[in-house]
Amino acid sequence: MRFTTIYPDFYKDFCCKADKCQHTCCAGWEIDIDASTADKYQQLTGQLGDTIRQNIVEVDGVWQFRLREDDRCPFLREDGLCELIRRADESILCDICSNHPRFFVTVGDYELAGVGLSCEKSCELLLAVTEPLCFQTESGDNLSLKELLQSLSLPVSDEDLCYQTGITADDAEFILECMEKTEPIDAAWTAQLLQLRSEPFAADAEVPCVFDRIYQYILYRALEHVPAYGLGTVLSYVQLNTDFIYLTYRLTGQLDESIRRWSEQIEYSTENVKLLLELLV
Repeated sequence: MRFTTIYPDFYKDFCCKADKCQHTCCAGWEIDIDASTADKYQQLTGQLGDTIRQNIVEVDGVWQFRLREDDRCPFLREDGLCELIRRADESILCDICSNHPRFFVTVGDYELAGVGLSCEKSCELLLAVTEPLCFQTESGDNLSLKELLQSLSLPVSDEDLCYQTGITADDAEFILECMEKTEPIDAAWTAQLLQLRSEPFAADAEVPCVFDRIYQYILYRALEHVPAYGLGTVLSYVQLNTDFIYLTYRLTGQLDESIRRWSEQIEYSTENVKLLLELLV
């Protein structure tokens, strides 16, 4: 069966910032090597092949790059560039390094493509315009989010497609209780939750209109969970996470970083996504 691939409006503009990135994806994460690339590395001749083999390790049947003590990839240079690309070209990369932060998930008759928001470039592109999110098929047809959801036989109202503002003190308490149940990515995440707890709650100020676009993209990313949890639970999940991004933005004044840190903690943790969804069922 052939699926129609859908792309968000900014997907075509994505390009890795490489050495201009302040939050490199080449540090802080385990980097699994797909079996095909691992086999290529084992067969690679010359000094480059020897160097690669000295810096990979097999863990539970899966090959990984052997991270340095500071959790950086052994081939991440001090200038932020990749030594493998410099010495060969991008074809030397394993699948995860070639594809990140792109994702592809199947929902109904569609393959939904996008870029994860743990990447600062993805956040910049998402926030570059304030218009509602729209999509394009691989054949060039344009779709609104509502049209996409209708194609997936998901009945939504116009209200479902917009971020609902007006967080109350009780809402904020519930949001933080949920986030405190997730497995923290690092000490800074826990510290920020404590800071949010310590700040006196104030009535909502004006919410930037770009929050509708943020909400819509999180909804698009979460559509794969509708078959297991239902549309209502997924909509609640999207509202909860957008609310949390708003709370952290109001605290820090940095919207792009609020989104990126949320993504690292939630979007990129299968366990944390599942935990939040199950809290909302």
